[in-house]
Amino acid sequence: MSFFVSETIDRGIKQIVLSGLMLVLFVLPGLRAVAADVTDPFRDEQWYLDAISAPDAWEISTGSADTVVAVLDAGFDLDHEELVHRYWSNSGEIAGDGIDNDNNGFEDDVMGWDFVDNDPDPSPDVIDPRKDTIISHGTVIAGIIAAEPENGLGITGINWNVSIMPLRTLDENGVGSTVAVRRAVRYAVENGADVINLSLTFRQYDERLANELVWAHDQGVVIVAAVGNGDMDTDVTPIYPACFDERAARDIIIGVASTNQKNQKADFSNFGTSCVDLAAPGTNIFAAAYQDKSEFFLSTAYSSPWQGTSMSAPIVSAAAALLLSTYPSLTPSQVRLAMKLSVDPVEEISLEARKRLGAGLLNVERALITAEQFVGGSSSVNTSRSYDPSGSFVIAEQAGASPLVKRYNDRGELQVDFMAYHPGFTGGVRLVMADVDGDGVEEIITGAGPGGGPQVRIFDLDGNALGQFFAFDEGGRTGIQLAAGDTNGDGVAEIFVVEDEGGTGQVRIFNRAGHLKGSFFPFDRTESLLTIAAGDVDGDGKDELVVSESGRVRVFEGNGRYVKEFTPSQFVDALTLAVGDLDQDGSEEIIVASGRGYEPRLWVYNQNNLSVSSLVFNGGFTGGVAVAVSDIDQNGETEIFVTPLSGGGPQVRVLNAELEPIGGFFAFDQENRFGSSIAIWN
Repeated sequence: MSFFVSETIDRGIKQIVLSGLMLVLFVLPGLRAVAADVTDPFRDEQWYLDAISAPDAWEISTGSADTVVAVLDAGFDLDHEELVHRYWSNSGEIAGDGIDNDNNGFEDDVMGWDFVDNDPDPSPDVIDPRKDTIISHGTVIAGIIAAEPENGLGITGINWNVSIMPLRTLDENGVGSTVAVRRAVRYAVENGADVINLSLTFRQYDERLANELVWAHDQGVVIVAAVGNGDMDTDVTPIYPACFDERAARDIIIGVASTNQKNQKADFSNFGTSCVDLAAPGTNIFAAAYQDKSEFFLSTAYSSPWQGTSMSAPIVSAAAALLLSTYPSLTPSQVRLAMKLSVDPVEEISLEARKRLGAGLLNVERALITAEQFVGGSSSVNTSRSYDPSGSFVIAEQAGASPLVKRYNDRGELQVDFMAYHPGFTGGVRLVMADVDGDGVEEIITGAGPGGGPQVRIFDLDGNALGQFFAFDEGGRTGIQLAAGDTNGDGVAEIFVVEDEGGTGQVRIFNRAGHLKGSFFPFDRTESLLTIAAGDVDGDGKDELVVSESGRVRVFEGNGRYVKEFTPSQFVDALTLAVGDLDQDGSEEIIVASGRGYEPRLWVYNQNNLSVSSLVFNGGFTGGVAVAVSDIDQNGETEIFVTPLSGGGPQVRVLNAELEPIGGFFAFDQENRFGSSIAIWN
C-alpha cells in the first residue's frame, strides 16, 4: 500500500507540499550568546530545550549509548558533524564484504538499512538538490534527538548519548509505502531498537502495519508518531499511524501534536482527543541539516526555521529514550504514563482546546522524576547497589512432570513451591535466577520445555507472578532455554532466550518487561540444541554469554560480539553449562557438564584451560547433568549443585570447587525419573 499525504505550510516565502513530512527554509543565523548549560554555538536558538525543561533533566540523566532510537524517514547525512558519532552500529556485521555476517537477513547493514532502494546505505537520494526539505528531513529528526553536545560546533540533542538507528523508508519525493515502513519496524525491533520515531503520516488504514506496530509495542518498544499537519480534528479524520490506537483499542502509539513559542497549539497542527497523547514544540526549530558543500541548496550544516509535528515527535522520542536510558526496566505503557503525568499545561483558553492537545506540554525533567516511581528508584545512572541474596535455589522437574517449582534454602529446607504454568502442562520447566529489576534481590525466571510455547514468566521469591512475555512466535512449541546476566554493568540483568532443538539457533536478549534488546546467531542458523549460561568470564564487571552447540563452546559479549571458542572434549557433543567464580579471584570459571547420551561428567575451565574434571553420578547413568554454581551460604567458598537432567531421580548433589561431594538431598519424590533443572543466583 502506498501513501502520499500533503502537508502544506506557508512560510511567507513559498509553498512546499511534502509527503508525510514537515518543512524547512534554509537560513543560517549568526552566532548568539552562549547558554549556561552547554556551550554549543547555536544553543540559544534551541528555545524548545528550555520549553520542555531539558537542562533540568540533564541534571538527572544525559542518556546512554545502549539506548537505541530507530528513525524511519527519508534518509540521513551519515557524515554530519553532529551525528557521525551518534549513529547505531551493527557490531555483528562486517562492512562491504557482501555477507550477512549476523544472519539477520540484511547484508552489510553496519549502519541501518535503506528500505526504498533495498541496500545498506540509508542516505537520501540527492537527485534534485532543491528538494532540500526532503533530503534533510531525516538528519533534522536525528539531530533533534541526538546531536552531540559540547563539541564546539552547532547544536545539542535532547539525549546526549543515545544511538540513532537510521532506516530510510521514504524516497526523494517524500513518498513511501507502508510495506517499507512495516519492514523497517520489524528490522528495528529485531535489531534492538528501544524507541521508534515516525515523523510521517498517511490517511488510509493499513491493518498489516497496525498489527506490526502492536507487535513492536508488545516487544517493549516505545512508538512515537506525529499526528500531522493541516489543522484537522483527528477524531473526525484519523491520521495514521498516530491513530492506530483508536482502531486497535489499545494505547500502543504516543501521538504528538505541535505547540508554538507561546505554548499554544501551532496553527498547522492537527489535534484530537483520541489520537493525541502529548504536545511538544514544533515551530521555529533550528536544526542540523544534510550538507553537501558542492550544492548551493545543501551547503550549510544547519538550517531554520523547521516546523511541523514532524519536529515535535522526535522531541518526545528523545525524552522517551532518556527515560529508558535512566530506567531500562520501564515498559512502553509506563514511559507514556510518566510523560503524560508530568506535563505542563498548554496556554489554550478553553478546556476543550486543551484536551485536544493531549495531556499537555512535555516536561522532561518531571517525566524522569515520575518514571522513578514506577521502578522503585532503580536507575542506570547510579549503579552502586546493595545486594541481598536469598541464599536459596530453585528446582523443577522435566518432561512428564507437572510444572511445579520448588525453592530451597542452602540447608535443603523447602521455602515455597508454585506452579510456573498451567498444572496440565508436562513439558518441563527451565529455570534461571537473576536480579532483573535492579532492586538487589533475585527473581525467578521460567521457560517452558518442549511442547510448550515460548513463554517466559518472572516470579518473585514467594512465587508471585511479576510479568511474562513471549520470546518467539506464540505458536512455537520447541521449548526454550534460558540464561540471565548483567551484560552492561548497570546492576540489572538481561534475559537471554534461545529455542530448543528444532528452532533457528537465534539468541534473543530481553529486559524484564519483555523488550527485545537485541539478537544474534552464535552458531549461524541451526536446528541443533543450544545451551546457554551467563557470567563474568573475564572479570571486567560485565557478564558474558556462554553458548554450546555440538560440543563446541563459544563466549560472546552481551551484544553478541564474539570473544572466543573452545572444545571441552572431542568425545562429547552434548553439553550443559554454568558459570561461577570457583576460586574467588573475580573471574568466573566455565563449568561444562555432559548432556544426554554420555557419562555424567563435569569439566571446569579457567580461561579455556581445564582445571578439574570428575564423574558426578554413577558412571552408568547417561541422562545428562543439570548444573548451577553459587556461594549460596555466603561463606567465601563456591558450591556446585548438580542434578540429573533427564531420566534420573530428583537427587541434588552439592560439590565443592574440587568437585568433591559435600552434601545432597532429594528435592521431589525419589521414585520420580523425570530429571530436573536447577538455578541459583550467582
